[in-house]
Amino acid sequence: MKKIFVTVLFLFCVSLFANAQQSEERTIYLKNGDQITGSVIATDAQSGEIRIKTKYGIITVQQDDILEEVVTIKLISGDRLKGRILSKNQKYTDLLTDYGLLKIDNTDIADIGYGLQDKGKKITGMKEKFALNSERQIDVFYDPTGYTLDKSTLYFSGLSWGFGITDKFQVTSKWSGYFTGDFNLRPKLQLFRFGTFENEHTFSIGGHIHSRYNPDKFEWIEKEYMFENGVYDELGNWEPSSNNDSTRVYFGGYYKIGTKVDVDEEDMKFNTSYSETDIGTADLKVPNDNPYYEVFAAYTFSRKRANDAGRFSQTFGAVVGKHPEKKDLMYKFYYAGGIDMRRNLIFNY
Repeated sequence: MKKIFVTVLFLFCVSLFANAQQSEERTIYLKNGDQITGSVIATDAQSGEIRIKTKYGIITVQQDDILEEVVTIKLISGDRLKGRILSKNQKYTDLLTDYGLLKIDNTDIADIGYGLQDKGKKITGMKEKFALNSERQIDVFYDPTGYTLDKSTLYFSGLSWGFGITDKFQVTSKWSGYFTGDFNLRPKLQLFRFGTFENEHTFSIGGHIHSRYNPDKFEWIEKEYMFENGVYDELGNWEPSSNNDSTRVYFGGYYKIGTKVDVDEEDMKFNTSYSETDIGTADLKVPNDNPYYEVFAAYTFSRKRANDAGRFSQTFGAVVGKHPEKKDLMYKFYYAGGIDMRRNLIFNY
């Protein structure tokens, strides 16, 4: 029993040691652009040599060749702090600055910029490490997210524009619709936004108002007709059947909501010789543009990716619309995600 206890204790100590060794691994940046990931196993103050244990062996570098990793923390108040992060947990970030050690509440942090510094010289930004993308996505695939534009921010894209009236209220519009006479507005109000730069939750509501619009909403539309039975003679003249009977014919498909399906009486002929109609499709009358309204709600959860390589966000939303051609309300539920690939590049799905 004693041997088993000693063995278990030994394995436990080995496990703790392995985890400690793994946690000491860090990425070291050199002036020539190389990056080395490993654990520092020895240093020589006289020669300035540092020995680093990596997966591929032990590497020796000079201390003067190493760039110091520094951060610039932007606070919600607008203040900026520069230094080195000594430790970080879910609540606080310990930052070593030129003026001493600061303990910063994570809820006060708006953004963190990462850079490399060479003996107090100008800081060079690190493209592979960033806390926030260059901009927050207010829409994904034309569906709203929980984020809004910052106050006094004017936004333009290839199809729309927007303006942040306050930090929690914005107005956007598809200017491309102006060419067809559709004056449209989409106000959005952010009801809450809480969390830290590591994990953040936002929820917004809003609406979309169109003065002249035909939304791309489709439904199954079908209509039934009674076609006269008969045949064509040798001269191409139509001869109805002797007993004046008829055949039931259906026309249907997925068309825009409000589309009318119609067939002229002259075309309601069913050729019994070939068991087919004279026409292949019915006449479709697409509805005119009309005022259209919808309301929406969107919840977005965003968290920091591993190794400070941007963020990963998920949005869950619902849209309720009122079509002038339908009595019932129309519902839509959607999900969208985004992964920061670079500071100016987001992969959406």
